[in-house]
Amino acid sequence: MSAPSRYTWRKLGAAKWEDAWVERLRWISDRLAITSLAGARTLRLEAYELTRAQAERLREGFGGVIALQRKQRAISEPARAPIRVRDKLIVAASARERDELAKTAPDRKILVIPDGMAFGTGDHATTASCLRFLADVSEELGPQSWEMLDLGCGSGILALAGSMLGARRALAGDFDPHAVRTAKENVRANAVTGVTVKKLDVRVWQPPRVWDVVAANLYSGLLIETAPRIAAACASGGRFVFSGILRKQEAEVLPVLKKAGFVVQRLIRKGKWVAGLAARCK
Repeated sequence: MSAPSRYTWRKLGAAKWEDAWVERLRWISDRLAITSLAGARTLRLEAYELTRAQAERLREGFGGVIALQRKQRAISEPARAPIRVRDKLIVAASARERDELAKTAPDRKILVIPDGMAFGTGDHATTASCLRFLADVSEELGPQSWEMLDLGCGSGILALAGSMLGARRALAGDFDPHAVRTAKENVRANAVTGVTVKKLDVRVWQPPRVWDVVAANLYSGLLIETAPRIAAACASGGRFVFSGILRKQEAEVLPVLKKAGFVVQRLIRKGKWVAGLAARCK
């Protein structure tokens, strides 16, 4: 049987938005090349080894052009290893893997998040750090005593993890309709109750209430722009789990969070990424 066809996607973008492109396209970071020249106002984005559906989704969402990739790679990518979060949760890549893990780790909650178009499988540094912060927060708050908001939810992994870790209810929102569909599929696949997913643009959204725990996996510019709105959604004394910040942007983002009313308690720096846990001032 011949290997399935693969495609490439190419687009020119403004150099000043490079960090935003890196953040938005993290789900294909292993197949993405960004080429820029010193002093140039544009950069070239190229993604390889895409399925037709993935390539079309990129073109529909961001423009650019797609083409059939004539040369196939001979080496397949290794399977994603299960992601273990403290001693509480394991993120598996498939239902079959979940069933196998249940035999060896019967005391752990097991969340299935398949590899897909929406960002958030747990193996990226930002998502993994957020999962660990959520596990720590759940230990402090106790089961069924808190509710959670997940902004920029992607695959819905943080809201689903929060529910499994003890959140009574969770609301997950994303501006990307594909992410919303994917997150809803993951809610159904994991048979999790109490998690609601909706299309939500945090730039114009007005929080109708407050939550005990707010998570926001957003790129730095958006986090800076919406910090006051996010703070308004976080209960007094509540917790804020944030990520999507590049190290070089840390000094720019943290003062904005402080001004919005957050006290940063912990930071995790992995590679070029930073994630953090903060408390809303009472």
